Amino acid sequence: MEELIVIRIKTLSVSQLNLYIKRLIQADPILHMAQVAGEVSNCTYHSSGHVYFSLKDENSRVRCVMFRQQVQLLSFRMKDGMRVTVSGAVSLYERDGQYQIIAARVEETGLGDWFLAFQQLKEKLKKEGLMDESQKKTLPPFPENIGIITSESSAALQDFLTVLKRRWPIAKLYLFPAQVQGEQASSSLTEAMNKAATHPLDLILLGRGGGSVEELWAFNSESLAYAIARSPIPVVTGIGHETDFTIADFVADQRANTPTAAAELAVPDHVLLERQLNQLFIRLRRSTSERIERHRYQLNSLYRSTPLRSPRSFLEERQQALDMLQHRIITRMQTKLREQRMILQHKGEQLNQLSPLNVLGRGYAFVRDQSDNMIAAIQQVNTGDTVCVQLQDGHFQAQVTDVEKTGKKCAVEGGSN
Repeated sequence: MEELIVIRIKTLSVSQLNLYIKRLIQADPILHMAQVAGEVSNCTYHSSGHVYFSLKDENSRVRCVMFRQQVQLLSFRMKDGMRVTVSGAVSLYERDGQYQIIAARVEETGLGDWFLAFQQLKEKLKKEGLMDESQKKTLPPFPENIGIITSESSAALQDFLTVLKRRWPIAKLYLFPAQVQGEQASSSLTEAMNKAATHPLDLILLGRGGGSVEELWAFNSESLAYAIARSPIPVVTGIGHETDFTIADFVADQRANTPTAAAELAVPDHVLLERQLNQLFIRLRRSTSERIERHRYQLNSLYRSTPLRSPRSFLEERQQALDMLQHRIITRMQTKLREQRMILQHKGEQLNQLSPLNVLGRGYAFVRDQSDNMIAAIQQVNTGDTVCVQLQDGHFQAQVTDVEKTGKKCAVEGGSN
C-alpha cells in the first residue's frame, strides 16, 4: 500500500501574502530595473514633493510613484497626456496589495494618443463655434423643472438630489439615467442628452464624480458635444474634480468643479432668498411708515397754517404784502425816472454848449449856397452867386460881388469911412 503524503499549507494573513509577493517581485532581476513606455494620466504633485501618476496604453495601466529626490532631478514637469519612458523598480505596495513602479528616471518622448485626440477634438469644436461665449445660454434664475443626467447608482446623483432638495425644494426633478464610464458610456450619455432636450425643462445637469482620465473619457466624445450644443435647454456640467476638464465642460453653458457645485450653481438657496425677501419687506415697511409720517406731519402743518384756519386773514395779509410791493415798485420807478431826467438834462446842457446856435450868438454866421450846401471854403463861391446867410435870429440872401481867397479884410462897398 502506497504511503499517503499530506502537505499542509500554512494559512497566511493578507499582510503576509502581500509581503511574500513583494519579495518575489523584488527577487526578479527583470523587474529590478524595468523600462516602461506609456502615456501619463492622473498626475499629482503631492505637497511632500513626491509625484503620483499612472502610465497607460490602449489596454492597460500601471501605477507609478516618483519620490522627491528623483523629482528634483527632472528637467520638465509631468502632465497628463505626455508620452514618457519610465525607468525604475517594480514593487508591491503592501497596504493596498497593488503593484507599482518606483520611478528612478522619467524621459519625455512626446504627446500621448489620448491627449492628442482630446486636443484635436477641442480645436475642431472651437473652430465650429461650439465653445463661443456668445453661444452660451443664460441660466434661469428660478428653475422649476430640472433634468439630471448621470448614473442611477452614482454618488453624483445623491449629491445632485441632496443639494437641490435642500436649496430649492420646489423644483421638479427628472432623471435621465446613463452610463458614465465604459465602452457604451459615450452613446448612453448622448442618448440621454438628446432625450432630455425634448422635454419641457428649464435646466439640465450633467455630471459624475471624480475618476481617472480613462473613467471620465466618455465626456470627451464628439457626439455628446454636439448633443449639448443642440440642446435648447441650458446645460450645466459637474464632472470630476476641480482640475478635471472635459469636452462637455467646454461646450456646456456653465461648468462647475463638482456635481455638488453644479447643483449649487443651478438653483438659488431658498433660505437665503427668504431672508433677503424678509429684509426687503422690513425695509419697505420702514420706508412706507416714514413716508406716511412725513406726509402726516405736512398735513398737520398745513391744517394749522393761516390759509386754512383763517382764509380772510390770509387774503388780507397777501393783499397788504401786494400793496407794499406795489408801493416799492412805484417808488423805485419814480426814483429811476428822476435819475434818468437828471442825466438827460445834463446831456442836453452838454449838447447846448456844442450847438452851432451858440456860435451864431457870438456874431458868427453860416453861409449856404442855393442847393442848401454849407459853404466852408472860398473855392465853393464865385462872383455873382446868390448865397443864404444864417444868423442867430434869422437869415438873408446876398449876392457875391467880389471873391478874395485870404489875407484881406472883407469891406462892404458904400460903407462909411
